[in-house]
Amino acid sequence: MGREKIMKITAAAWVLLLSSPAALGCGAEPFAPPCADGGTCDADPSAEPSEEACLESLAARRVLDRCGVFVTALWGDDGNPGTKEEPVKTLAHAIAIAPRARGRVIVCNENYFEAITLPSGIDLLGGYDCFGTRPWWKHSKERKYYHMAILLPPSDNAIPITVVAAQDDGEGTTDGVSTIVDMHVLQERRLGQGLDSIALRLEPGAVVEVLRSVIEADRGGSGENGQDAVYVDPQPAYGEIGAIGRDACSAATVAGASAVTTVCGDMVSTGGKGGDGAPDRGGDAEDGEPLPASTPGEAGLGGAGAKDGAPCRDGRRGGDGAPGAPGAAGQGGRLTEAGWVGVPGRQGGTGAPGQGGGGGGGAPGGRSACGNAALGGASGGSGGGGGCGGTGGRGGAAGGASIGIFAHSGSKLTLRETRVVTAEGGYGGKGGEGRMGGQGAQGGPPGESPTLGEHACRGGYGGWGGTGGYGGGGSGGPSIGIVYADDEQLTLDRVTFEIGPAGQGGIADVFDETRDKANRGSDGFSAEMMRFEP
Repeated sequence: MGREKIMKITAAAWVLLLSSPAALGCGAEPFAPPCADGGTCDADPSAEPSEEACLESLAARRVLDRCGVFVTALWGDDGNPGTKEEPVKTLAHAIAIAPRARGRVIVCNENYFEAITLPSGIDLLGGYDCFGTRPWWKHSKERKYYHMAILLPPSDNAIPITVVAAQDDGEGTTDGVSTIVDMHVLQERRLGQGLDSIALRLEPGAVVEVLRSVIEADRGGSGENGQDAVYVDPQPAYGEIGAIGRDACSAATVAGASAVTTVCGDMVSTGGKGGDGAPDRGGDAEDGEPLPASTPGEAGLGGAGAKDGAPCRDGRRGGDGAPGAPGAAGQGGRLTEAGWVGVPGRQGGTGAPGQGGGGGGGAPGGRSACGNAALGGASGGSGGGGGCGGTGGRGGAAGGASIGIFAHSGSKLTLRETRVVTAEGGYGGKGGEGRMGGQGAQGGPPGESPTLGEHACRGGYGGWGGTGGYGGGGSGGPSIGIVYADDEQLTLDRVTFEIGPAGQGGIADVFDETRDKANRGSDGFSAEMMRFEP
């Protein structure tokens, strides 16, 4: 059955309506009880009121029985028929049977722990007291705050009200417009990480008019912190132990210990080869690799061989690998049909392998060491391999948005005398810590010599692998009053906004106390309204 919408009555019509005898009932002033005992003036209380009578009573903020489904969470029962005397208990059930009751749900001023789907054409009319002494179902217009609140179950991330396109189930006919009056629609803060807080969502095809209500979103969910690499990645490989030098007098020239290599993915660390043992002198050893990018000093240098009366030298310890680069920070985001999609931080880079230690210098052989001028001396041990670099920490996830109303493409939204409230955008998750690199190995010992005075030298230790870089921080979420897709489908009349602050971007690492590191996530933003492209 077609019916005129309350919201479409003009201001002048409201004045005429509220001053008419039908609106005033039996009383002599606006909002007075229709009859002395607070009941209706119907000659037959059991008679079905006309649609005109229903509209007149609702315009005067009174309700007649059989003008809709009555619901109260405190003393209703979903087995009841939904009348004033026998209301139902849940909004969901009231909505389900509303098409057979003029498409209206008349709501008592209570908290309803529900998340509901509202087909366009079903009205939610709040602001009524339905407890205490009779008369029940009297509008609480005298109180400053009379809005009904819809709250979510403690473990639920659902949106309080989702309005969908009108549905024709054959049970009744509506005008396809949902009117929400005198309601406080609240998204409670029990969100999962990084999720949006949205109080009212309009799906494609939904048509909604909101009057004298509060639509309030809570804080967006904070993005998940990036995992520290130590908890998700294996221990980086340690360096290979340096090889042992060969004994003196075993050859004309005793070859130094072979270089050892630590394989770290597509990078390697090499301990320097040990110095040879010649008959008349010790050979110099090779340096460890990779060479440091900066001034190496003596890091990883091969030891000099013994010669001209000077003893040999041990190989030098290899330099530690460079740390991995920090992961890129999450910057910004975009609105989509699914909601706000922020940018997460990227994983930190893997540290470089440690430099291999330098090889040990060789020693002379000859007659003094071997009793034979043609035989070489002991050779030096090779340097130990450097450890592999640690992997980088994971990037932090983006924070969610706080959005009062999300009106999808193909929906139509009208707001009058309504307050839209949002909270803070969700914080971006911080970047995870990189893993420490693997330890460098010890250098190989030298070969033995028959005489103590002509010994060779040992290889140096390999350096530690570089620590992995911190992950980048995730971007912070925005705080937006109304997200909409079509200017022509949005009407605002005496609407006020209370917009929360932007969510902060995730910090780059635990030492980022000043929040000024280059890989800190970007902050969100605050806006009363924002249009998006579907």
